[in-house]
Amino acid sequence: MAWRCDVEMLATRVFALGISTPLVMLITAQAAQAQEYLAREAASARKHHAAPEAYDAQANPNYGFGPRVTVHPNDVLSGNRVIGRDPDPFIRGEILRHYNSGWPDP
Repeated sequence: MAWRCDVEMLATRVFALGISTPLVMLITAQAAQAQEYLAREAASARKHHAAPEAYDAQANPNYGFGPRVTVHPNDVLSGNRVIGRDPDPFIRGEILRHYNSGWPDP
């Protein structure tokens, strides 16, 4: 009877090992896939939510556009052009009104 008990224990252990090994492999594969997915999502978010850019009109005022620059909170924009920069919102409004007025510069 002792050998029968040993065989049953061995069969139980082999069965448990046979089930647990694929289960561990499945969990590991899912974790790796989740990491890969999160890395792709982060890269996509950086690409799609990049800071907006505009032409720096102050760099070449004769043509009204210059190199592409990142837009900052204090920038004054007209279309896709940065036409000025000031921390005061009232002054930014004045710059924009003067730029869009159509009047020539003095």
